[in-house]
Amino acid sequence: MSQKNIDTEETITKMRKELDFRTFKDEIIHIFDENREIVLATSSKDRVTARTVTFANDELEILFWSWDNNKKIAQIKENPRVALTLKNVQYEGEAEILGKPLDKKNKVFLNLFERKLSKAFVDTFSKIPEMVLVKICPKTIVKFETIKSRFYFQKMDIKNRRVFQMRVEDKNNPAFP
Repeated sequence: MSQKNIDTEETITKMRKELDFRTFKDEIIHIFDENREIVLATSSKDRVTARTVTFANDELEILFWSWDNNKKIAQIKENPRVALTLKNVQYEGEAEILGKPLDKKNKVFLNLFERKLSKAFVDTFSKIPEMVLVKICPKTIVKFETIKSRFYFQKMDIKNRRVFQMRVEDKNNPAFP
């Protein structure tokens, strides 16, 4: 197929397809389950910062903790919209500060950290008085894939429980979800 033929509207539409939501979700959860660190980006007052945080996940929700006086927490308090990246997955979501890790309401989250990291890790960090637990709920998840030497975005619409795949070079096309 010539370059001219692969860039026609008909070809672009044929190459766009909807993926199975549950299968894609399970694939993302597997990536999260297999990793302990993720890059977190936060912003406020026109300043964006990024750093690696140790995390646990509850399906697609990401949890981490930090000192309450840390820059990332100050930025989240001003602007709860955050971004995360891990391997070829980009994640945009909304952060919520849940309070102290040892608060009764957060016990279920401590269990997730124990299973993923260790009881020693939880015992060490959860008892620090300034420590707060943060939960991030996803709004959009995009995975970058190479399929048959072509580059694709696979975009997950959490709210509508749909996943669309489209070539990277077509991202400005109005048909791209």
